Amino acid sequence: MNSVKAVGVIGLGLIGGSMAKSIAGRTGCTVYGSDMSEKVMNDATSDKTLSGRLDEHYGDIDVLIVALYPLDVVGTIEEAAPKLKKGCIVIDCTGVKQIICNELSGKLAGMGLRFIGGHPMAGKEVAGYSNSCDDLFDGASMILCRDEYTDEEAMNAACDFFPRLGFAQVRITNAKEHDAVIAYTSQLAHVTSSAYIKSPTLNKRYGFSAGSFKDMTRVAKLNEEMWADLFLANDEALLYEIDALSKNLSEYRKALSERDRKRLVELLRDGRVRKEKDEHSEQNTH
Repeated sequence: MNSVKAVGVIGLGLIGGSMAKSIAGRTGCTVYGSDMSEKVMNDATSDKTLSGRLDEHYGDIDVLIVALYPLDVVGTIEEAAPKLKKGCIVIDCTGVKQIICNELSGKLAGMGLRFIGGHPMAGKEVAGYSNSCDDLFDGASMILCRDEYTDEEAMNAACDFFPRLGFAQVRITNAKEHDAVIAYTSQLAHVTSSAYIKSPTLNKRYGFSAGSFKDMTRVAKLNEEMWADLFLANDEALLYEIDALSKNLSEYRKALSERDRKRLVELLRDGRVRKEKDEHSEQNTH
């Protein structure tokens, strides 16, 4: 997106704030922003991330990035759309894609705008603009969703733009596949972590826990309002993954309750081998 001179960002929390900081610091683009918190707006202006308020510059921007809770995205973009100039590229950063892309892709194309569903695979256990940073996306993956309304020139421009913010790779998929895979790689991990930490043994763990406990519980520290909406927006795919996990756990439980060491070794070996194959496959994709 070398032709991009100005970018608008709606929602200056952890993701949107980091987007704004990365764009301002790494691309030379002018960044205009919008956030419901006046303090955040003042902070983002004071630290030179923003050059102005987005509501005064909708017609000037070449790209609009929206980083809001999933249920707020569609309405916000629909409200902004008539203010944008023709050809503006609109990209959202929501963790589910079908409910966003199905509502917006065709509608925005009919208005002369170019929509791409996006999902930056990066984050922290803390939220808000105060925790945003210009290197949050370094080494991360940016997912972009294509459908029948996608403008390929806009897609190519986005594929060129996001690596400038530190992303190591851009993956192109469709909204349905995104939601199916993300239910496994992200949403199931958050459900499992949240359930795992509820054991009555938790208050006895001090001095008995190390890396394994930290790995399993890290994402239990989440934003429950946002994640509840993400889960409900992708309920079918997430239920499939929860059922698959429950089935797998029942096999371990059965082997343990029957003191079947041979079966337990087989189950553990299968898990180890799958992990090793996964690591090898991941290395071969880079």
